[in-house]
Amino acid sequence: MNLAEALLAADAGKVMKKATKDFEVKRLSGIIGEPFLLHLCQIPSRRVREIQDGAVKFDRNNKPVGADTYKLQIMLLVDGITNKDFDNREVLKHYGAGTRKDLFEKLFNAGEIADIAEQITELCGFGGEQGAAKVEEVKN
Repeated sequence: MNLAEALLAADAGKVMKKATKDFEVKRLSGIIGEPFLLHLCQIPSRRVREIQDGAVKFDRNNKPVGADTYKLQIMLLVDGITNKDFDNREVLKHYGAGTRKDLFEKLFNAGEIADIAEQITELCGFGGEQGAAKVEEVKN
């Protein structure tokens, strides 16, 4: 069977289905007394590239000089966390946040942001060394 035949025989819905997973933020689970589960999903390839491009830092001559890792990670969270609770106006108001990005910056510490972003990048196909290499590529 050639590649075209294999693709035609495959369930297109399964092939194109976005990867998802749940991730527990243990520190917050301990504080609120029940599992604090985030529903994570794969971000479309084009959007990942837009996030990467948006995190590039430029010098005064408009030459790329690195990446804003924090901006990259927080935007991955904004797009990759699907829980609708983070868009709830009452929740946002309770934590003094205007957007889900603001809320994530208040709820999660730096290590949690990095861990969650890593989980999302794995869902997007970047894993282990490949994911680290991609972040380095964006930095350069």
